[in-house]
Amino acid sequence: MSLDAILSGTPVWVSALLAFLVSRGMKALKGGTAPLSKLAIVPAVFAGWGILHLFRESGANWHAGLIWIAGAVLGVCGGVALARASGMSVDRERETVTLPGSAVPLVVMLVTFASKFWIGFELATTPVDSASMFVLLDAAVSGVAAGIFAGRFLIYWLGFRSTASFGALGDRV
Repeated sequence: MSLDAILSGTPVWVSALLAFLVSRGMKALKGGTAPLSKLAIVPAVFAGWGILHLFRESGANWHAGLIWIAGAVLGVCGGVALARASGMSVDRERETVTLPGSAVPLVVMLVTFASKFWIGFELATTPVDSASMFVLLDAAVSGVAAGIFAGRFLIYWLGFRSTASFGALGDRV
């Protein structure tokens, strides 16, 4: 199948999602200060995207759900480590988080998008009876990506808690 055929068969919303992810990733390169609520957008998009696909994919079953959860747990651990090493700071009074510029969000978003695009193509062109590997792979990719962003967000959120109840996760905040 030609690249032109693949791109012409791609829904418009996929291009809109890519534009959104690139814009968020480019913004993350510069760093800056944002309210915690705004930092919840990307984790919500990735979690919603992954869960929605699990429900929409005809080959998805409880195995895919378990793989998504395992991937998310793994991703949360990675996201926590990334956020703790990021040098972020919180302003409890203004309820904002200041993040230094980083390529990590852009890279994670583009790798996830490319992986899910490829898996989506394979699911659309592979016979249903042999597509189960791609369904499980999609669940793993979605879970890890959602977990990474959720883990980062968890550290941002915990930064607003008092240091007495913050514990070991907040050593760097």
